[in-house]
Amino acid sequence: MMFRQKITRRLLGVMGIAVLLIGLSAWKLDYFEINKQLDIFTNLFREVNLYYVDETEPDALMEDAINDMLKELDPYTVYIPEDDVENFRIQQTGQYGGIGSTIRTIGDYVAIDQPYKGYAADKAGLKSGDLIISVDGKSMKGATPSDMSNLLKGSPGSVVKLEIERYGERQMVELKREEIQVKSVPYYGMIDDVTGYVVLRSFTDKASPEIKAAITDLKRNHGMKSLVLDLRGNPGGLLSEAINVANLFIPKNTEVVSTRGRLPELDQVYRTLNDPFDTEMPLTVLIDRGSASASEIVAGTIQDLDRGIVIGQRSFGKGLVQQSRPLSYGAQVKITIAKYYTPSGRCIQAINYAERNEDGSVARIPDSLRTAFETANGRTVLDGGGIDPDVAVDPDKVSGVLYSLVVKGLLFEYATKYVQSHPQLPSPSEFALTKGEYDDFLHFLSDKEYHYVTETEKVIERLEKAAEREGYNEALNSEIASLKAAYEDRKEDDIEVYKTQIRQLLEREIIGRYYYEEGEIEFMLRNDPEIEEALMVLRDRAKYDQLLSPQN
Repeated sequence: MMFRQKITRRLLGVMGIAVLLIGLSAWKLDYFEINKQLDIFTNLFREVNLYYVDETEPDALMEDAINDMLKELDPYTVYIPEDDVENFRIQQTGQYGGIGSTIRTIGDYVAIDQPYKGYAADKAGLKSGDLIISVDGKSMKGATPSDMSNLLKGSPGSVVKLEIERYGERQMVELKREEIQVKSVPYYGMIDDVTGYVVLRSFTDKASPEIKAAITDLKRNHGMKSLVLDLRGNPGGLLSEAINVANLFIPKNTEVVSTRGRLPELDQVYRTLNDPFDTEMPLTVLIDRGSASASEIVAGTIQDLDRGIVIGQRSFGKGLVQQSRPLSYGAQVKITIAKYYTPSGRCIQAINYAERNEDGSVARIPDSLRTAFETANGRTVLDGGGIDPDVAVDPDKVSGVLYSLVVKGLLFEYATKYVQSHPQLPSPSEFALTKGEYDDFLHFLSDKEYHYVTETEKVIERLEKAAEREGYNEALNSEIASLKAAYEDRKEDDIEVYKTQIRQLLEREIIGRYYYEEGEIEFMLRNDPEIEEALMVLRDRAKYDQLLSPQN
């Protein structure tokens, strides 16, 4: 391993970024220098692999060198080996051949996390919590989710045999793989008499048709007169679909985004190409820290054109554009080729990867260095830090105890246990755990390990180390011990203190077993601060108009 790391560092120095730029365009490059460095690298790589004292792994060395080189650029410029190209395609289309289920690790095995409604796993009766013991007769003990995913995927129509364990009993299940199309819109519906709600999870090539179908149904058949578009947690996807989604709400031939890069031919202005669905309907867009890339293009365009109100938390801040380029032997490279700019002219990229600290780290652009731009109505918006919402809603902070329960899989495990004794469940809009059922959950936790470290614990630990380092430990020992004791007493109460938060997520986990992802979303609508804020804004037209007007 040490040998590989040393060689990798040397290869980085030799290769630079020149290899990736060859063939991009007729841009003036120092081809002599590029060819010189490639020749040196080729000779070095051959000599090392021929003469090094121990046997080498040329493919592993090369992949390490490439990946470490690209890390020096940005997180989005990545090498895609031939084996991973199919997974990359799935991310863009949401389409693949398989059984139709998410998976997760439980103990020594991979388990079914949640089947997709109506697909092979669901039709075969697989349930959340089922352990996959073997695939086609091969034991899966110790397999990773990645290993399992590769085994479960395959050509539509092909057969896979699973041995699964449920509640201690094992059985064989034969499934016929299908073409799986993961929905970009997992849920839509009405949240009051006149307000529609649409969730967009990702910008695959089906995103805009699915949204258009949803809002058409809501308007024609359910009386929708205003809309909440939920982009929270949406990591982005295809630029073309971001433009098409924005096009649903803004006129044809309107600028949505422009891109500017090192190569002039990559500078482009992207405009809407189609007639819109509705340019007048009141619109709110929900974002959070997980809304990135294409999500930020849509939210930023709606904001810059004063077409609607953006609600939630500041978005992620990814203003970089990637392009996939083919390489030899079926591999690909995804390269950051430009930055994108919303209609006001701002770039929302929050991190400058070209400027690094001495330790190699990069920092977010401070607010003091963000530049002001103006929306169509003259409102001030800032660049360099994601999309700032027009109406900010502070997110609920996830408690340490809840985080631990989720990571340890204890909510998932209890939900599996709950389903065993509850064949039916009330609708997502009505279901709630009884006091007795929640007490049963607490009893279930009584012999489980879910240790977690809080910020307070970290501060106490730093205090203890500082006291020891500076010679105050003897004088402060009793005070620190008292502080620890008081804290431990308080920490034991966390299950009760954060009961509402824990209970809500447990109920959501249980609902998913009966009503799939749609049911989980419907349940969470019952207590959603951003939804409540959106409804308040949409119901008050004066407030809506005021938010879209310049602030004096």
